[in-house]
Amino acid sequence: MKSKKKKIDYNKLIRLIVVLITIFIISLFYPRSEIIERDVKVGDVWTSKDLIAQFSFPILKYPEEYERELLEAEKTVLPIFELNDTIPSFCLSSLKIFLDKAKKDFRLVLNNSLIDDSILKVYSIKIDSQKFLQILKLLNAEYFNSLELTAKNFINYIYGTGYLNILKNEIEKDSIFVRIKNEEKKYSKDNFFDSKDVEKLIIQSLNQFEDLREISVPLLKKFADEFVLPNLIYNEEDTQLAIQQARYKVSRNIGIVLENERIVAKHQKITDEIKRKIDSYRKIKYEKGERFNSILQFFGKFLHNAAILLLLGIYIYLFRKKVYTDTSKILIISIVLILISFFAFVTTRVEIDLPIEYLILIPTASMLITIIFDSRLGFYVTIIISLIIGGIRGNDYTITTANIVAGALAVYSVRDIKNRSQIFRSLIFILSGYAVIILAFGLERFSTLEEMGNELIFALVNSIISPVLTYGLLIFFERIFKITTDLTLVELADFNHPLLQELRSKAPGTFHHSVNMSILSEGAAKAIGANTILTKVGALYHDIGKIVEPNYFIENLREEKSEHEDLDPEQSAQIILNHVEEGIDLARKYHLPEEVIDFIPMHHGTTHVQYFLNVAKQLGKIIDEDKFRYPGPKPQSKETGIVMLADAVESMSRNLDVVNEDILNQMIDEVIHKRFFEGQLDESNLTLKDLNLIKQSFIETLLGIYHQRIEYPEA
Repeated sequence: MKSKKKKIDYNKLIRLIVVLITIFIISLFYPRSEIIERDVKVGDVWTSKDLIAQFSFPILKYPEEYERELLEAEKTVLPIFELNDTIPSFCLSSLKIFLDKAKKDFRLVLNNSLIDDSILKVYSIKIDSQKFLQILKLLNAEYFNSLELTAKNFINYIYGTGYLNILKNEIEKDSIFVRIKNEEKKYSKDNFFDSKDVEKLIIQSLNQFEDLREISVPLLKKFADEFVLPNLIYNEEDTQLAIQQARYKVSRNIGIVLENERIVAKHQKITDEIKRKIDSYRKIKYEKGERFNSILQFFGKFLHNAAILLLLGIYIYLFRKKVYTDTSKILIISIVLILISFFAFVTTRVEIDLPIEYLILIPTASMLITIIFDSRLGFYVTIIISLIIGGIRGNDYTITTANIVAGALAVYSVRDIKNRSQIFRSLIFILSGYAVIILAFGLERFSTLEEMGNELIFALVNSIISPVLTYGLLIFFERIFKITTDLTLVELADFNHPLLQELRSKAPGTFHHSVNMSILSEGAAKAIGANTILTKVGALYHDIGKIVEPNYFIENLREEKSEHEDLDPEQSAQIILNHVEEGIDLARKYHLPEEVIDFIPMHHGTTHVQYFLNVAKQLGKIIDEDKFRYPGPKPQSKETGIVMLADAVESMSRNLDVVNEDILNQMIDEVIHKRFFEGQLDESNLTLKDLNLIKQSFIETLLGIYHQRIEYPEA
């Protein structure tokens, strides 16, 4: 008992932590301002008392306006290049060394009359060896002198103009600053060369070497690649510093409000200038005591959300005990609340002049909670999450009202849902709810047709996305949290389900028995306040194991001879017992929920296959009674307990010759007393009051099924 109590306390602690984390996360999404109040809009009327400045403060530019000016300031800064005047002398001194080495290499090739391919690769010469030998014979001192002179002119021309170390098409600006000995001058970038220009100039400067271009061009290119280096070097550090200085010069302010100056008067219309003043006052008042006030403000937000969610918690605690005691279900509600709150937070961060607040998918939350739990909890969560969204949106009354109406209609649209495809009919209800509120508030505020049209478009998008997202999230929650929704059970109750179809065709007697049982069980569950749809579905599938060998069960016999006549009582009992395991295997094959599978072993509990046990005793055999006992477990819930009783009552009622209230009363008493004193109902939580109500329900239902028919006279 002690360990059980500790476990319950541990689960309570987990649920409390989940709730506190939920409140904490949602509180992070609330706006940062000195007071949580409705954001003013241009055109609104200030209904509060006159707002007087408690201190002087600057009128701040709008964030997007300030960012735009910063970008414009950045564009005025030109990239800075520094002149390196040592590069030309280095290049000229390297030229003679390079040409002397080339002469030496070429002379060596001529003297040996053999060509090493490595020479061709070194100088990037792309001709065959024989042609290379022929051209080498034409290279004399005059050629090299002429080539040297051409190269010097080329070098002087390049550096006289300026050689950039960045391609010109990679420089965003048309102009640049060139720094020469701490002096900066502005030039067009097209006044200078880059590496692509240098490559073109090499080819142009060698026109006089037309017959020897196949060697001259590679030679000069090789030289340029290694020794002709840019002399105008981009100074990224100084350029970035200049950008920062330009940004620093951009003022955040467009004016100032003096202490005790009136910011806005009561009933005054909000203009753009007044809105700027109010927004600036709020921001600066908050920043003045940011460190201390931010803690107090967050604590206020936490209490704010705690108070709202406390209402939901009280409702769940008083009226939804099964939800309150189930940690996974509390976690589902928390995830939904956080997810929708995050959507609302995103809409406050996106800078766009469109009514994106209508994309907050509260109808999704409404439908999910309704389908997973019930419509009352769905409506309650809709109210709570709408209030939270209103707070996150700066106490936006319009969107709060719109979401309450649209969410409530979404709840009603899936309240009696019979299959998943019906989720999509909610589109019309959601759109209608939003449309009514958009029209109502639009007429109140004299909104233009364009403004109302934009809001309706976003509401339509919400109406389309919400059912689709609900459909997907429902599958996600069912699989991740292993929950069985009423929608799943309603789908399983359809006689067109493949497993019920197979039961009907292979074991029609068992199918008829299961249907009658479902009627009995559903009425009894309703009488004691148990889960009616779960009880009904459990009764429909409790005997599916009989599909495997249907002829061994009396309700499916079509001939007088039984399959058991040629079997030993122990063998017969084993066949009967096997239908439990076979039923569980079939249920898992068809992916039935565990809550439904539980009915298969629990409707027999740990009772005996009494008929064959009695036969074995009559034969005087030494028997092990455990071989005639069902494996169990005993019923663990009211629903499985009801089905156990209904199974016995329905089977016995079919053998009655006369059906009336007294006979049924006596028969049902016998069944209940037997199961009660066998201890089969000990773990089912059924009370004596429940058992009495179940008996009365069974009697009423059976009297309806076996009602006396009127005998009509023969014609």
